[in-house]
Amino acid sequence: MKIRTQHRLKVFGLTLVYWVMASMVYHVLRRIGIGAEIGIEVVSPFSKLEGFRIAFLIGTLAGTFYGILELVFDNNWMQRKSLGSRLVIKTVAYTVLVGLLLTFATHYMNNEASTTRQLSVEGIIESGAIFSIATFFILASALYSFLRMVNEKFGPGVLFDMIMGKYRSPRVEKKIFMFLDLKSSTSLAEHMGYLKYSKLIQQCFYDLNEVVQHFHGHIYQYVGDEAIISWDYEEGVKENACIDFFFFFQRRLIEKKEFYKENFGVLPEFKAGLHGGELVVTEVGVIKKEIAYHGDVINTTARIQAQCNTFDTPLLISGELFRDLPLHQKYLPSHLGEVLLKGKEVPVQLHSVKNVW
Repeated sequence: MKIRTQHRLKVFGLTLVYWVMASMVYHVLRRIGIGAEIGIEVVSPFSKLEGFRIAFLIGTLAGTFYGILELVFDNNWMQRKSLGSRLVIKTVAYTVLVGLLLTFATHYMNNEASTTRQLSVEGIIESGAIFSIATFFILASALYSFLRMVNEKFGPGVLFDMIMGKYRSPRVEKKIFMFLDLKSSTSLAEHMGYLKYSKLIQQCFYDLNEVVQHFHGHIYQYVGDEAIISWDYEEGVKENACIDFFFFFQRRLIEKKEFYKENFGVLPEFKAGLHGGELVVTEVGVIKKEIAYHGDVINTTARIQAQCNTFDTPLLISGELFRDLPLHQKYLPSHLGEVLLKGKEVPVQLHSVKNVW
């Protein structure tokens, strides 16, 4: 799918840029002040231009391999493993990567750089240079993993916004919200028992996480068996991303029908309400900080989702949001009229949307 491909290319591209920059920084820091020590003379077998070219090539190679590994580790099967298992698997993979990089670097320097000195991986290890290389790679990897973990925790770009104090003072932004709720949750919990029911919710949200990242969505909160998902308004309406997400998630569950039937005796179904508009975004808390949303948009979205049972439809969209969606032939919309939602003084136009492809 186009959006999913764009997401994976973005992750790969950012990884590549990160490692090229990290390699360049390592090259500069390693050589800064060399030759300035009194009584010490350093002779380099490479010109400055060759040094930067080698750093660029190593960074490109590291970014390529690291990007491939990150895409592999980004799969759902890896996310379900314990933290310890993931660390062991990543450590082994990155150790192999360091070996490949050292082999490439020595081969390039021996064959391309203007030096008569022949290097070997064994020589680099024995010289002690491997210590600085390994230390750099470990620290750079740890920083990258930390940034990705924070990005997953808070959502893309939120860490940078918090560092810059973007939401220290409340500000108005335009967002789309989806309230996604499991159908017949009470009867399922009573029938399964709460332990097995919790495992079902956990599994559903594993699949949800695998899908939402490919549609520019951010999971704002989990509330019991309900997930609240948000989009920047333009990103959400672009190519119907907020609607595509819902039906793609449905297809994901159907594709795993046998798994759910075998392990839980049921195929989970979800209902959702969609609405968008302006609301206030601000940073709250001191010990535990988070980004909070205040405004009628969230309350209205929750009320819209509550109408899914009334209209016997899995997806309801407000009239305000519906007007901005570029719906195409694979969707069949239906205008349900005006509904006075609980707590509202003015009726809200509601539309249902079905996927006919």
